[in-house]
Amino acid sequence: MSGLQEQAVQMIGSLSDDNVSFLIEIIQRLMPNRERNEDEGMQAFHRLSAAREEIGQYLPENFDPDKELEEARAERYGSIN
Repeated sequence: MSGLQEQAVQMIGSLSDDNVSFLIEIIQRLMPNRERNEDEGMQAFHRLSAAREEIGQYLPENFDPDKELEEARAERYGSIN
């Protein structure tokens, strides 16, 4: 354990339980919680996937998003050449 870590342990050891609880809460807010972020990211991905499937039922079977984008750009910006 480094000297800085030892100093932190000594300081925490002198705190009351309420202050230790408060300190833990602060540390948890400062530290990135990868597990929580991954879960939130996966949930967002699943919601997006479900929305895409739902929206897909309203599009024609021959819908080509790349063609639609190209046509919309041509209409809005015209020819750049």
